[in-house]
Amino acid sequence: MFEPRMCDTCCTPLDPYMSFATGVVHYNHPAWVGKEWDHVPVPVPSEPGRLRGVCDFCSADHPVTAFLPRKAFVEVIGGNTHVYAEPWNACERCAIHVRNRSPHLLLDRSVAVLPGTVNRPERRARRAVLKPIYMKFFQNEPEEVGL
Repeated sequence: MFEPRMCDTCCTPLDPYMSFATGVVHYNHPAWVGKEWDHVPVPVPSEPGRLRGVCDFCSADHPVTAFLPRKAFVEVIGGNTHVYAEPWNACERCAIHVRNRSPHLLLDRSVAVLPGTVNRPERRARRAVLKPIYMKFFQNEPEEVGL
């Protein structure tokens, strides 16, 4: 659907967004809690040799596998549409929960280790944001596709 892009500056995979108003696709850095990006994204085609691997669930470095939902799904945030149609990278600990089809254990892990979720209200708020996305991910029966 969208060509995978990475930031030429930091080699982080970028998230595609499409504006409802214009239909134009733009790429942003991932919205990681507690992470402020010190530069604007410079989208370039993904280069496997340069791409910084991160777990799409908990943001840990060094993913070991990836999971592809059988069907793409969409999330609308404000005027932007986020389409989840690509494989999701997973570190070893998150991959166990995906393989076991344990969305609540995956949420517990993700919320516990994501940067910026240090107190109970922040963890509760982050869980409320992630839960609908993770539930849609599991409803679309992800298959392990490897890296």
